[in-house]
Amino acid sequence: MSRIKDLRAFIEFLEECHPHEVVRIRKEVDPRFGVTGILALLEKQNKFPLLIFENVKGSEIPVVANMNASFTRLRLALGMESADPKTYLREYARREAEPIPPEETETAPVQEVVFEGDEVDVTRLPILTYHELDAAPYITAALNVMQDPDTGGYNIGIYRMMLKDKNTLGILISETAHGNIIWKKYEKRGEPTPLAAVIGHHPAFYLGALQPLAPYDMDEFHVAGGILQQPVRTVQCRTIPLKVPADAEIVLECEVQPHVREAEAPFGEFPGTYGPQRMSPIVKVKAITMRKNPLYQSIFVSHPDNLLLAGLIRANFVEETVKIACPTVKAVQMGGGGRIRFSCYIAIEKMIEGEAKQAAMAAFVADPYLRMVVVVDHDVDVSNNAEVLHALAFRVRPERDTFVIKNAKGSPLDPCSYGPEGGSHLVTKMGIDATRKDGYPQEVSVPGTEGIRLEDYLGDYLSDNPQGVHTR
Repeated sequence: MSRIKDLRAFIEFLEECHPHEVVRIRKEVDPRFGVTGILALLEKQNKFPLLIFENVKGSEIPVVANMNASFTRLRLALGMESADPKTYLREYARREAEPIPPEETETAPVQEVVFEGDEVDVTRLPILTYHELDAAPYITAALNVMQDPDTGGYNIGIYRMMLKDKNTLGILISETAHGNIIWKKYEKRGEPTPLAAVIGHHPAFYLGALQPLAPYDMDEFHVAGGILQQPVRTVQCRTIPLKVPADAEIVLECEVQPHVREAEAPFGEFPGTYGPQRMSPIVKVKAITMRKNPLYQSIFVSHPDNLLLAGLIRANFVEETVKIACPTVKAVQMGGGGRIRFSCYIAIEKMIEGEAKQAAMAAFVADPYLRMVVVVDHDVDVSNNAEVLHALAFRVRPERDTFVIKNAKGSPLDPCSYGPEGGSHLVTKMGIDATRKDGYPQEVSVPGTEGIRLEDYLGDYLSDNPQGVHTR
C-alpha cells in the first residue's frame, strides 16, 4: 500500500512542496475569538493560508484551521497539481464512482492515548468560540460516524457540537441529514445512539465522507476510500459498537441520549446568520482516544473553509440528476450569490420549450437546500456571474419565465424559511428560465477573436498590467 494519507501527512506534503500554503503561529492565541479573529482579518485581505496555531490558551493541542478555504488545497488533496474546477469535479466524480472498501486493523494511531470514565474531559481540547453571539464553544469539524441499526450501513456527517461540560455536548442533527434517520430509529426503541466524533483527517477523506447528496444507503467509508485512492483503515471503538478511521487525530466515543432535550445555540451558521436556539439532543462522551501529540482540526463555519468543502462537490450530483430530466446539460455551477448552498446555475443546450423549467425542478429534487435555480443557454459561462446576470437581465420575462414552489423542504438554517426563529425547514423555491425564447433578436458578436493572441499585440502592456485588461 502507498503511504497512509492522513492530516499530518498532507501538512508535511504542503510544507515540503507548497510551503507558501502553510503558516505556523507560535504566539499564544485565545480560543475565544482569537483564532477566528485572525482568520476573519485574513479573509478581508482575500488570503486563505492553512494556519496551524501551536499555542492555544488553555490547551496543549495545536489547532489546524482553514484547511478547506482554498481551492488550491482541495485540488492538491486529490493529488492534482493543476486543474480548473470543472476538471477537478470530473476527477472527483470518477473516484466517487469507484469506491474502495475500508480495511480493519487491530491497532491504530488514533488509540495511542485513551481516556475513559472519570478521565474523560473534552475541555482538554482547544474548542473554539467562533462568533460574537455563539452560546458556547463549538466543535465544528467532527465527522460524526453512525450506523443504521437495521441495515448495518455506516453514515458520516458533520453536526455542530456545543460544549456543555467535561463529558456532555449538545448536538444539532438536522432534519435533512441522514444521521437524523439513524438517531430517530434508536430513539423510537428507547436506546442511546452510538456516535463517534472523528476530528482531524486528510482533506480527501473529508471530501469523500461528506458527499452531501449521496443516497442514504451509500457507505461513506467506501466513498472516502475512492477519493483517497486507498482503503480507509478502520479500528473498533473502545466503548461503543462502531468502527472509526484508524488514522484520525482524535475520536470522541459518544452516545446520543434518547428522549432528552436541552437548549442548544445560537450559533453562527453557514448562511451567515445565527441558527436559533432549539431544544436539541445531548451527547454523553464515554471515551476520548487520540494520537500522541494530536492535532485539533477546526472549520470556520460561514466562511470559505466551510462553504467550499460542503458546496463545491454538490455540483456533480446535481448535474447527474438534472441529466435525467434534461440530457443536454452542459454545466452546473453551485454558488453565485447563494453561499454555494442556496443557488445554482445550469447551462443547457435547449431543444424544446419547457426544458429549462424541467431542469430546474430536477435540481430542486437533487439538493433540498437549493432555493433558487437559474437555467441559461449553453453559450453562457455559468462560472461567470456577469454572464449569468446578463441572461437574467435580457432573456427573462418574469411573468412567464419564473415559477415558485411553496412549502418545499429546505434547510432549517435558511434565514428565508417560513419560521427562521424556530428552525423551520419549509421554504419557497424559485426557478428561472433565463434561456433565449422563440423570436429572440440576433445578438451582436465579433468574429475571429479565437485566432487573436493579445500577447502578440500588447505584450508589454499586459506584462506591466496583468490585471489591467480582460483577455476573454
